[in-house]
Amino acid sequence: MKMFNFTCPECNRFFYGDVTLVNLKVPIHCPGCDKYYRFEEYSRIFESRRDTTLARLNKPITGENMFEIIYLPEKA
Repeated sequence: MKMFNFTCPECNRFFYGDVTLVNLKVPIHCPGCDKYYRFEEYSRIFESRRDTTLARLNKPITGENMFEIIYLPEKA
């Protein structure tokens, strides 16, 4: 799985996201300040750096620990 690194310009929270989100041009969500970035906004941030990394997991994802690893925002 290819992941992108992102540091939120609003709250400085560092988080990962799946590159598929970028390829589909969908909004990405900061788990720190709850801000959503449209593709037009975050693509400008990525223009200066297009680095990706593999997900760094210490343990396999299970039903018990998946919400410690994967952030899913609540539906409004």
